[in-house]
Amino acid sequence: MHPIIQLSILPLGMINCFLIKGDKKHILVDTGLPNSEGKILRQLAAHGIRPEDIGLLVITHGHIDHFGSTFQLKQALNVPVLIHELDRAALETGQSQVSTLKPNRQCWHLLRQRLLHSRAQPCQPDIVLQGSEAFSLRKWGIQGQVLHTPGHTPGSLSVVLDDGQAIIMDLASSGILLGGIAWHSHMKHPPFHDSLPQVKASLDALLALNTHTFYLGHGNPVSRKSLLSYRDNHF
Repeated sequence: MHPIIQLSILPLGMINCFLIKGDKKHILVDTGLPNSEGKILRQLAAHGIRPEDIGLLVITHGHIDHFGSTFQLKQALNVPVLIHELDRAALETGQSQVSTLKPNRQCWHLLRQRLLHSRAQPCQPDIVLQGSEAFSLRKWGIQGQVLHTPGHTPGSLSVVLDDGQAIIMDLASSGILLGGIAWHSHMKHPPFHDSLPQVKASLDALLALNTHTFYLGHGNPVSRKSLLSYRDNHF
C-alpha cells in the first residue's frame, strides 16, 4: 500500500491536506488556507520529506481552505499543479467560487462570508483535467488515478489508489463542527455542497470501485462501512 500522510492545517483534523508516498516521487493533495505553506513544509520535513521528493500538487476543488497556499508551494516545491477545468477560475483568481458555497445548515452562513472575503495569491495550473477525464499517477510511481467526482463543487476531484485508499476531501466529513473534534466515526455533510444529487452519484461511483478507506478534508479517515451508511442515510 502507498502510505498516505495526513497534514493538519488546523488542529484535530479540522482542515487537512495529504501526502501520498510514491516509489519515484510523492504527491501533495491540497494546500490548505492562505499562509499555510510554512506549516505544511514543516510537517513534511518532520516526516523526512524533502521539497525535491515531491513531483505533483493536486488541488481537489476551488474553495480557499483547500487551494489557499498553492502559489507559494508551487514556487517552493517547483512542481506542476493539477486542477479540474470547472474549478480553475478559483485558483486563477485566488477567490472561492461563490456559486458553490451553498450552506448545508444555517450555522455555516458566517463561515461562508469569511471564505468569500478571503483571498489567496492567484496561481496558474499546469495540468487541467476536462470532463470525466481520469489522470494516471504512475509517472510518479503511484498506482492510482485522479477522478472527477463533482457535487461539492463542479470540478471536485478525488484521488483513488489501486490498493483501495481514496482521498475524497469534501464529499463528506466526520466528527463534529468542522470535523475531527471527537465522535470521529460520525459522518455528516461538510459545511457546503454545490449539488447533493451529484455528491451521491460521485459516492456511488467511488463505492463501486475496490475502495475501503476514505480520507477527508474535514475529519479523520473513515471506513467503507461508515461511508455506505452516510450515503444511505443522508441523501
